[in-house]
Formats: sequence, C-alpha cells, structure tokens
Amino acid sequence: MRKKLVIFLFFTILLGCTADSDLAQFLNSKTTINLIFPENNSECKEGIALSASQTELTFLWEDNSLAEGYLMTLTNLNSREVRELESNEAQLSVVIERETSYSWKITSVSNPDEIRSATWSFFNEGPALDNSPPSPATPLSPVTGASISATSTTVNLRWNSEDPDNDIIAYDLYFGEDNNPGLFDSDLENDQYLGIPVSAGKTYYWKIVTKDSKGNESISPVFSFTVG
Repeated sequence: MRKKLVIFLFFTILLGCTADSDLAQFLNSKTTINLIFPENNSECKEGIALSASQTELTFLWEDNSLAEGYLMTLTNLNSREVRELESNEAQLSVVIERETSYSWKITSVSNPDEIRSATWSFFNEGPALDNSPPSPATPLSPVTGASISATSTTVNLRWNSEDPDNDIIAYDLYFGEDNNPGLFDSDLENDQYLGIPVSAGKTYYWKIVTKDSKGNESISPVFSFTVG
C-alpha cells in the first residue's frame, strides 16, 4: 500500500511540475512580442524607394492578444536620433534613411514593462532606384571660357544632357552677368536657346538644370563666355 502511495505521489508531483512548466511557457509567450521584419543583423534591400536618400519600410511583428496597442522605438544608429511611433496593428510603415543603420523594438502601449520584444538592428540599403537622374548638362556652344565676336549682339546657347532612362522632359536656363546667374527661363523643351542679347566687352555666365519625368534633377556647373 505504501509503495502505491509513493508512486501516486511521484506522478502527481511530476504532472504538477509539467503543468507549471507549460503554464510558465504560455505566460512567457504572452508577455513577449516576437519581431519578424526587418530581420536582426540583416542588410535590408526591401521597401519603397522614395528618393536617393529615403525609403518607406514596413516593420512587422507577431500580434499579441494581451496588447491593446504597440509602441515602436526606432533608433538611427548613425545620428543617435530616437523616434517613438504608435500602431494599433502588428505592423507599421515608416520613412527612413538609406545607407543607414537602425535598431528597433516593440512594447505594448498598455503595459510596456510586461509585454515587450527584443531589440533588433539592421542596415537599410533600400531597393534599387527605379529611375536614374539625368547627367549634368555640358556646353556645346559656346564652350565655357570661349570668346565670341565683339560684333555679336546675340548669342545662341546649346547644351547636351543624357539620361539612362531616356526620360528628360525639360530644362531650366540660368543666365546673366553674375557668376551665380539667376533664372532666365524655365521648362524649356529643347536643349538650346537662341537669340539672347549680349554686349561687347562683357562676360556672361550660364548653367542648366535638367529635369526628368520622375522628378529627378541635375544641375550643371556654371559656364562662361566673353564677348570680344
């Protein structure tokens, strides 16, 4: 009889320990938020390319039924800037800098000391840009530093700019006697401007801003020429 009692107590204790272990594991899972994306110690090439310097990236983590909302702590490891952003869902889209390292963690809004994630870090390279900016314009006529005839009363400006995507849509012309010339005309469709009045003995300066259909721009150096 005593032997049966000992065996009974042994299994009772064993089952009790197993139940306690399962309960502890269950409670631990409920007080932990598991991060999903971007992965820890990864080089992130995902997201939406907004520009050459910024990406919109969607952060993902597992939903926790005990959390009434989430607080993301996002740290720019280059500048040490810390941002705190709230979300009612287990995801959040954030605009971040390209070529920059970040760390991030999630806590619950209601009881942040109890429900939280680990801290993960990643390097945001961002996706390849869908569109390349045009190359800065180069002068065709007059070439920079040239001297045109002193009898000239007008000048014809011609330039060239190339774009890998072949989507140049317009040019802005800056022209004047100042070595930092002001805007002369904008949204030109052709890569030339004819009949600009000039005077003998003066030096003129000009530059071109080339624009493409995706909103990219390139600015040329300042070119110059002398009349006479």
